[in-house]
Amino acid sequence: ADSEATEGANLSEETVRASKNLDDIVGTLAQNFSEGSDYFKVLVSVFQQVLLAGDHKHLDNFYMIVPALCLSWVDSSLQAKSLMYKANRARECYYTDDGFAVGIAYIMAIMKQGAKFDSLHWFQCMREKLLADATKLEEAKKVQRAKMEAKKAKSGSSFFSSKKVDDTAEEDDDAVHTMQLSEKRLQATKRENELLFFSLSGARIFFKGEVA
Repeated sequence: ADSEATEGANLSEETVRASKNLDDIVGTLAQNFSEGSDYFKVLVSVFQQVLLAGDHKHLDNFYMIVPALCLSWVDSSLQAKSLMYKANRARECYYTDDGFAVGIAYIMAIMKQGAKFDSLHWFQCMREKLLADATKLEEAKKVQRAKMEAKKAKSGSSFFSSKKVDDTAEEDDDAVHTMQLSEKRLQATKRENELLFFSLSGARIFFKGEVA
């Protein structure tokens, strides 16, 4: 019956063999996943047997250094992304990096420190800190605008005061430019922190049965 079907479809022997191999592979994959094999759980349990049973006290407070690692990663990611727009790149550049989040989630799952890390409320603290920085910057911008308007209204139109006005205007322009750069940097940092939060939250789902 198989040979008749093959002849009816006008398939070569090579195509038939390739199709059979594909069927075998798909069947193997379906069998492995249907058996409920959790490979993430296997990866975690293997290292747990070593790290939790042996003398590894130096890892008991690993979760405490995660905030510092997050700050370092955010700075590194911002630098790498900024280099994407430059022709001469002295350092490595990239536009995305999920390896850090997956690695942190994996280590915390092995050490069962997920709940301890959550107790730090790190990302919530970062949101509040960035919001405070944005508020402070906005207040500084208002003060600078008021200062510039006051100088503009106070400045005379005489020839002798023109040079002094030009100097103060240049200083004001520098201050405004600095604030604009600070605002841009603040927005980029906020965006990068949110991306890290979602990446880490998503990565922890892989090990949710192991994090305690």
